[in-house]
Amino acid sequence: MKKKTSISVSQRLLKLIDSLPDSPARSQVIEEALVFYFKSRKALARERKDLEILNAKSKNLNIEALDVLEYQSE
Repeated sequence: MKKKTSISVSQRLLKLIDSLPDSPARSQVIEEALVFYFKSRKALARERKDLEILNAKSKNLNIEALDVLEYQSE
């Protein structure tokens, strides 16, 4: 369900939207941009969480990797 709202954007941004090929509706362009923005933010948060987990476990992971390399070198 869509709900009508009002936002203020610069004239420059409106000109960019209006210059898009096939002239999609402004609302459609803005909605797609917002969906992309929020998906990007969610992905970034997920990547940060993954990095925190890897950093917290890095010491043990490095020890395991060295152990595996020792078996391979024999």
